[in-house]
Amino acid sequence: MSSAIRKNTGSFYTESKIAETMVKWAIRSHNDRLLEPSFGDGIFLNKSLENFKDLGKNDPQITAIEIQPDVVEDVKKILPIDNLDIIISDYLAQKLALKYDVVIGNPPYIGIRKLSDKQFAAARNIINEYELKCPNNGSVWFPFVLHSINALDDDGRIAFVLPFEITYARYSYGLWEILTENFAELTICRIFEDFFPNVDVETVILYASGKGGKSRYINYNVYNSVADYSIGKTIKKDIIAAKDIYYNRKPFISSILSNEHQQMIVDLKKNKILTPIIESCKFKIGYVSADKEYFHPTAEIIKEYSLPEKNFCKTILNSKEINGCTGIGLEVNKNDCSSNLYLPIEISNEDNRYIEYGKSINVHQRYKCKRRSPWYITPLVEQPDVILSVFGDIPKLVINKGKYAVTNSLLCGNLNGTSAEQLICRWYNSLTLLSLELNVHSLGGGSFVIIPGEADKLMIVNEIPEEKTADVYFRLNEAAKTKGTEAAYSLGDKIVLQDIFGLTDDDLKKIQTAIIQLKKWRKPVSRRSKIY
Repeated sequence: MSSAIRKNTGSFYTESKIAETMVKWAIRSHNDRLLEPSFGDGIFLNKSLENFKDLGKNDPQITAIEIQPDVVEDVKKILPIDNLDIIISDYLAQKLALKYDVVIGNPPYIGIRKLSDKQFAAARNIINEYELKCPNNGSVWFPFVLHSINALDDDGRIAFVLPFEITYARYSYGLWEILTENFAELTICRIFEDFFPNVDVETVILYASGKGGKSRYINYNVYNSVADYSIGKTIKKDIIAAKDIYYNRKPFISSILSNEHQQMIVDLKKNKILTPIIESCKFKIGYVSADKEYFHPTAEIIKEYSLPEKNFCKTILNSKEINGCTGIGLEVNKNDCSSNLYLPIEISNEDNRYIEYGKSINVHQRYKCKRRSPWYITPLVEQPDVILSVFGDIPKLVINKGKYAVTNSLLCGNLNGTSAEQLICRWYNSLTLLSLELNVHSLGGGSFVIIPGEADKLMIVNEIPEEKTADVYFRLNEAAKTKGTEAAYSLGDKIVLQDIFGLTDDDLKKIQTAIIQLKKWRKPVSRRSKIY
């Protein structure tokens, strides 16, 4: 199967040792009835047949489902599966007559919205049956797990390879409630070694056993390598309270840290050195124009249509405009950025001509435009107090002194009872970077992507003395302008964490060690290139 087909169908196959270990956990009796709902290259079928043979069963009761006929034919050529119940169909559309002791496999990694109409309807029906919320940009693994719960007999078991997002994605919270209400024991196994190097998502193994029971906690077993996983050699074992998942505390990230590091964070909160940023600043996304080129016309287009200056507002399109080599430090002033948002309040003849041009190229038919009236007025255009970059390891927070509007490529921050300079002074240090590691999810390549709900969970240092604010802000701003954003964070460690809050060199070393540890797990390149 080509890489393009694999990507389009979400077909990424499981490493042999992973499958073997999962099968040994899942199949416990020669009489177990097994369901493999998306058997792909047949690795789970192969390992299951071997395991049943070891248990003295040469003709086990196995139902194997796969939606791609050519894949089924390929597997038939290499495995003795003629005596198995093979179903070529969409698993989510199957009304299974039997109940099974074991459901095992690796569901497809594909967005629900990318499914065919028939498959989409089947997936949504399952989600609706459980009265759960799952956006269409959620993944097919979600209804796969739900359908598999229903396929199990009492005391049955599930073993699935799933994306790490099951541990933190907001839409997975309802699933965890279903899991804890239906299984006596739940385990997440996380492995530092990336056993899916061709997939831009981290993967974990979910074990769920004792169908019909209930649980309030999840076992969390962490391994260094696939080899260690196969022999049960952990580098960390923890117990996660289910409520910590529901409350978006991201416990599967923080539990990677040592007990010493976790206690350090507790102490910083207890001593009021760390406080929630939401008490001082609320973040939300910027405006959505629906058509970047049309609503942000070039100077040439503005001149061609003679569009009046009063129908534009200055805007910042993306983080490049505040992160680039422009000498911008920790504030953006009136003439630092030159982009414009077309926002026609008073319509002139020239505006009418440009609006008709927009209709001629079907801008008015864009999804967002169709939902607003008039279509050419971008809603929710604001001028925030501060602006935060969304992507990258070292986010940049700047004061919006130029009163710019901001697109949804950035976050808008509105202050509450504090000055922008005070917030900047509290932001730029390693404790903020540690909080980012603990609270913000990353893209497949390991780079942060900050969303408002996660930004609101961040902890930053408490207020600094007002008489020190001007000097600290000046020094941080100069460091950012002359040496870059990272230099501002480093300087903040010295002049804020140490000089004002009294943290020692040893304290800073602990913070940096915690950041390095979490970054190792976040970055796929480190998990692929070296096993520590």
